[in-house]
Amino acid sequence: MKTHKEKQYFYTYAFGLIAILLLLLGLFYRHNQYGDLRINSLDDNLSIFIDNKKIVSEQDINLSFKLKNGEHSIVISKENFWPWIKNVEIKRKTLNEISPFFIPQNTSGFLIGESDLEYANILSRFEKNLISAEALNKITNANLELKSKIKAIDFYKNRKDVVLVALPDGIYALETENKNIQNFQPIYKGQNPLFVKKDDKSIYVLDDNNLMLVNY
Repeated sequence: MKTHKEKQYFYTYAFGLIAILLLLLGLFYRHNQYGDLRINSLDDNLSIFIDNKKIVSEQDINLSFKLKNGEHSIVISKENFWPWIKNVEIKRKTLNEISPFFIPQNTSGFLIGESDLEYANILSRFEKNLISAEALNKITNANLELKSKIKAIDFYKNRKDVVLVALPDGIYALETENKNIQNFQPIYKGQNPLFVKKDDKSIYVLDDNNLMLVNY
C-alpha cells in the first residue's frame, strides 16, 4: 500500500512539474513573439489607435506598447490637428520607434504690411536660396515628380525625417520616409507661395506679393 501511495505522489508530482514546465515554455514562447512599440512625441492629449482599436494609456509622452510581431496599422490623432497614419512592422524582441508630427487643421497667421519696421528685412530673406540642399536630398528619387515642383524646402522643426515644402498649390509638412504611408499635411494653401522659416513654430510666407506670418 505504501509503495502504491508513493507512486501516486510521484506521478502527481511529475505531472504537476510537466504542467508547470509546459506553462513556462508557453509563456516564454509567447513573450518572444512580441516586440515593443515606442511613440516619441512631446504632444499630449493624443488618441492612439492600433489595428483600429483605441489604446488607453495614462502616459502622455514616450508611450510604449507590446505588440505581436508582424505589421500593425497605427493612427495617432490630436483634436483640431491632422491625424498621423502609419503601417509599422513590429519585430519580436526589438524596440520599434515612431515619431508622429501634427499640423493644426486651421493654422493661424497675419499679414505683414509695408509699414512694419521688419518688412524690408523679412522680404530680403526671400531673395536668397530657399532650397536647403540637405533637406532636398532627403526626398528620394521615388518622388522625382514631387521633387521637381518644390519651390522652397527646409526641415520641420528640429527633425531630419520631416520637411516643409512649398509646392504650386501650397506649403506642406512631408515625411521623407515613403516605404508605406507617407504623411503629407497642409500648412498653407495658395498660388505658388514661398516660405522661409522664422522659428520652429512659424514661417514667413510670400504669396502674390502678400507677406504673412503663419504659425503651425
